Amino acid sequence: MAGVTFSGLASGLDTQGLIDASTEASRTTRVKPDQKRVTQLEETNTAIAELSTKLETLRSNLRGFTTLFGGGVNKTGTSSKESVVSATASSAASNGSYSVTVGALASNHTFSFDNTYSAADSPLQSDLTGAESAGDRTVTFTVGTGTEQETVNVEVTDGAYTIQDFVDDFNTSSTKARASLVNTGTAGSPAYKIVLTSAYEGTEKGLIARTSLGASLGNLTGYAENAATNSSVTITGIGTISRASNSISDIIPGVTLSLNSLGTSTVKIAEDTAGSITKVQEVVDNFNDIVKFVTENNQVTRDETGKEVTNTFSPLASTRVDDGVLQNLRDALASTQASGGTSVVIFADMGITTERDGTLKFDTTKFQEAVSSESTSVGAILNSFADTTALTGGTIDQYTRFNGLLGVTSDANKTTISDLNQRIAEAEKQIQQQADALRQRYARLESLMSKLQSQQSSLSSALSSLG
Repeated sequence: MAGVTFSGLASGLDTQGLIDASTEASRTTRVKPDQKRVTQLEETNTAIAELSTKLETLRSNLRGFTTLFGGGVNKTGTSSKESVVSATASSAASNGSYSVTVGALASNHTFSFDNTYSAADSPLQSDLTGAESAGDRTVTFTVGTGTEQETVNVEVTDGAYTIQDFVDDFNTSSTKARASLVNTGTAGSPAYKIVLTSAYEGTEKGLIARTSLGASLGNLTGYAENAATNSSVTITGIGTISRASNSISDIIPGVTLSLNSLGTSTVKIAEDTAGSITKVQEVVDNFNDIVKFVTENNQVTRDETGKEVTNTFSPLASTRVDDGVLQNLRDALASTQASGGTSVVIFADMGITTERDGTLKFDTTKFQEAVSSESTSVGAILNSFADTTALTGGTIDQYTRFNGLLGVTSDANKTTISDLNQRIAEAEKQIQQQADALRQRYARLESLMSKLQSQQSSLSSALSSLG
């Protein structure tokens, strides 16, 4: 049998064991409940953060249906000749067919000096001494017109100033054009030219003009250029339009035309039912993900072991903010209607219904039928729901924005956690003080017991000698 070791040598008591038991009893009643509460609140805040992320995902996928982004059913643009013009359409575009003739394409301005050089480090004007006036060593350009115009001055310092220096200085000064060196010769016999190219198409921002040339810069006298041009497009029923770009989005509402070459093409705008189904399915999936997440994190499980009953709360079971999120989203679903609809008035008429567990079911066949019969009503329902829930100040924003309902709840939990941690620290300090006091008390007891035992031994020895 193993021996028993006592920490109280004189008393025979396990004093450290008694101290540990007393400390543990105090921690069980004073510390552990607060630690458990801290853990629960931290888990709640983690779940709130995850719920906020899921709501933002739903909001992002709903934005495409908002008025701000065109709203309604997706539209698609097709062209009979993509090589001439291609088209994209937002939900705001009206169905229709357009004959589009591209008469001219917008182009950038290209400006090049005639003089050629054998290397990038060749002097631009080797006969300069640097003693010439700054004006005689400066070339000035304007890029763009009117309010879009910028002035670029390049000052050549002296005869050691290279054509690469010129390119670098021009690019440092200009935001609307770029300079480069182009080898117009061969690899074995290079012939570099300084070439300027506007960053923008069209005449408003793209025109380049050399407005002055210093008297000492004879090598920059001759030049050639291809001036920037605007595009020209003729649309049946609208007329001929000129723009400074080959991407035009301000002629047909909701439609962007991309001009690719000269010619004529027929552009058609129609519902993109397949694209709409994909986007609506994403929204349904997002909504169902939120419902399932809230349901799983709202559970309270009851464990009965003999006479002892323990309730385990899931992270969101102790707060009502998640229930408020779902209720507001469901209210928005239930109240959304197409005021001008006949056969398509509510979500159920376009194939979106609520299941017994609160999730949504999406019938794509019924959705296709609704788009075919009343696409305007389908668009109005999607648009209205998206505006209510996804815009700034809408249902989701009220919960996820800075100082929104989720943030306020989380901050309140953080404050409580801080208070609990402070109380835990104070309790631990007091428990340690109590343990130290017990340790000192037991030490005095041991000292007293040791003295008594010594006196007993002396007395026993004296009595024995008398006998």
